[in-house]
Amino acid sequence: MRYKKRYFLVEIDGISSQEDFEKQLYSTLNRMEPFLAIRSNFRVIKDMTKFDGSRAIGVIAVNNEYKYRVIFSLSLISKFYKSNLLTIMNSGNIKKIKSFKF
Repeated sequence: MRYKKRYFLVEIDGISSQEDFEKQLYSTLNRMEPFLAIRSNFRVIKDMTKFDGSRAIGVIAVNNEYKYRVIFSLSLISKFYKSNLLTIMNSGNIKKIKSFKF
């Protein structure tokens, strides 16, 4: 059976490089709840990640079953890093997110 994916457009402030964007997201998930990134099939879509100074905007894909647990865990990113996470839009359709102007 194929699982439905949910896409989130997220913004993180306080990042020093573009590689830190993905690293901070994965490590926050693994610290809050081990193996959540694996169970939720968490992915950062690299083609849609933009980096601007100390701010990064990117799209993450999550299994629909774990979407609330992932967003809750990521909202606690300021506990581990000097960063803030903002979920800009929640959509199941990637076409809507692609039309969003960065």
